[in-house]
Amino acid sequence: MSRYSLHNLLDWMYGGVDPSFAGNGGPECAAFLSGQQRFVESLVFLSVGVAEILLSLWKLRQLHCKELEAQLLQQPRAKQESLGKNLLLVALCLIFGLEVGFKFATRTVIYLLNPCHVVTVMQLPFEMEIYYIQHVMLYVVPIYLLRKGGIYTPEPLSNFWWALLSTGFMFVYHFSILQILGLVTEVNLNNMLCPAISDPFYGRWYRIWASGHQTVMTMTHGKLVILLFYSAVPIFKCSVDLLRLPAKKID
Repeated sequence: MSRYSLHNLLDWMYGGVDPSFAGNGGPECAAFLSGQQRFVESLVFLSVGVAEILLSLWKLRQLHCKELEAQLLQQPRAKQESLGKNLLLVALCLIFGLEVGFKFATRTVIYLLNPCHVVTVMQLPFEMEIYYIQHVMLYVVPIYLLRKGGIYTPEPLSNFWWALLSTGFMFVYHFSILQILGLVTEVNLNNMLCPAISDPFYGRWYRIWASGHQTVMTMTHGKLVILLFYSAVPIFKCSVDLLRLPAKKID
């Protein structure tokens, strides 16, 4: 039973995090912002996040409830899964399983809570490659689902309510779960305790700057992916048609 004590479990969670590296965590990182500033920022952004979630859910229910019900009724009750979708699911499970294994091996399981996590020290072989493969899959999966259409058909480009909903969840997740766990463990989860050394907005207001530019990125990035996808589809179809053209017979 001693092997599975609370101390050992916590060691698996964040025992491998080295606070001597700038930006990883530690007492100095946890004290980078004053308690008063941290409380005020958390109160403001949590309120904004909850308001964005409630507003976007209300608007989405108004705009899409009837459309979604009609689409679901049109879908066949028993639909055979495609081979490509199953292969993609298997690939995602294998990649995530490797990532979890690396985190247990390096005793940095807590980094799995990061929306975009990476361990820059004490890496095992191939961990960096797994990191990049995992993030490439973040583009492959949406593009594949967009290609399938149906219930995966995105909202119009002028509709930003889904993006606003994502922003609201981002604020609530960061300023509640990540910040609380970071303060308890003194691990700098997604830079909620102190800024990264490469942060161009390094300083006491870095979280406000980050909340601003990440909101802009969340609002625009998804739309850009959809726009690029629909722009590339005609080119892809044209290229396929050209390849399928039969060669002229020469007498």
